[in-house]
Amino acid sequence: MPHDRNSPRLFKSCPSFDDLTLSERIDLCEQCDRFFARCCHHSEVVCHYHCFVFVDGACAGNGTYGARAGIGCAMGLREEDQLSLPVTDGMDPRGPRTNQRAELLAAIHGLQLVVDADREYHVGSRAHLKSRETEREYIVVSDSEYVVKGITEWVQQWKRNSWLTTTGHTAENADLFRRLDDIVSAHESRGLKVQFFHVGRELNSVADSLATRAAARSITL
Repeated sequence: MPHDRNSPRLFKSCPSFDDLTLSERIDLCEQCDRFFARCCHHSEVVCHYHCFVFVDGACAGNGTYGARAGIGCAMGLREEDQLSLPVTDGMDPRGPRTNQRAELLAAIHGLQLVVDADREYHVGSRAHLKSRETEREYIVVSDSEYVVKGITEWVQQWKRNSWLTTTGHTAENADLFRRLDDIVSAHESRGLKVQFFHVGRELNSVADSLATRAAARSITL
């Protein structure tokens, strides 16, 4: 199902990159080992204004009693720029563990990871920090079409309909979509631009590995 290209929360690379593969639109900085979107205006150098964080969720025994879930987030290749966390009752007390909930939790934690890390990277006066933040864009990269379409399209429809679907039922995983939407909206109110980017699993191998390892450490319900 195609994405709504008009959604302000959906990441769109430069039209001049239409002939490039998705992997060619992703840069890795050799100095900081972090991921960024390829720059429209300076495509031969790494532009640090479009910060990528790759996220993934894994769940062994999806939706069953005893399922084990984990999340993986990577804004770069260094260990300090990554998260590999088992899904616990503290993180998600609702249960049962499912792949969709793990994917949403990964997006929530990944967004906070990249925003917090970027804020620490640009330590300085409040005026300097504010100006740096408003120049940057934070892009959550996921191989889950469910997450990307949900937060860029469906959420707005659900909110207008009291979090009910067109069939009159409460949207599945509405609690996590609400959490993610609240976080994104809070950043947007501060002038930060947050977007989401759907890619194939082959481009999400780092986060996938982190999530799989985390799920293996998870405690079953």
